[in-house]
Amino acid sequence: MKTVRLCWRDRSLTFERLTDPARHAISSAQDEAIALGHRWIGTEHLLLGLINVRDGMAGAVLDERGVKVAAAREQTLRIVQGMGEDGTGGHDAADALAAIGIDVEEVRRRADESFGPGRVMVPRLPFTPRVKEVLERGLRESVSRKHSCVGTEHLLLGLLAEGESTANRVLANLSVTHLRQTLLERMVP
Repeated sequence: MKTVRLCWRDRSLTFERLTDPARHAISSAQDEAIALGHRWIGTEHLLLGLINVRDGMAGAVLDERGVKVAAAREQTLRIVQGMGEDGTGGHDAADALAAIGIDVEEVRRRADESFGPGRVMVPRLPFTPRVKEVLERGLRESVSRKHSCVGTEHLLLGLLAEGESTANRVLANLSVTHLRQTLLERMVP
């Protein structure tokens, strides 16, 4: 089977190097972008995806800090609309498919059983250049710590390093601070 790669600037991150929670966070980011009516996956969507995946370190830390997906989604809409983008026109893809009798979770489960976890890729919205940079930074965070996989904690560290991103504005609006320090303290050396 062909390896799916995210490639840019002569670096590559294979989906096989992502932990299951990290894969789920990226998948959830796409679902969030679609639900918000966006045609891209930005840092804000990746943050929402990380919040949604509670079994990853990033989701657990965000949950401990009181970050709830509804509040982060509201801030995302406020910021994106303030930039002149309409962020209210989408429908949750799973709900839309359920309305015509398709159980998305069952499709994912059966595809994972047949082809292996995360092997079946549906057409995806494009990543923004900032998300590509975040993913690259996440890979670098993992490599610098000699970790064999890229987890949600690495993705969140990459996201936090991305300066004035929409995701960081969302976190600032929610008064969330010191995430990097908390993540580094919890990571295995």
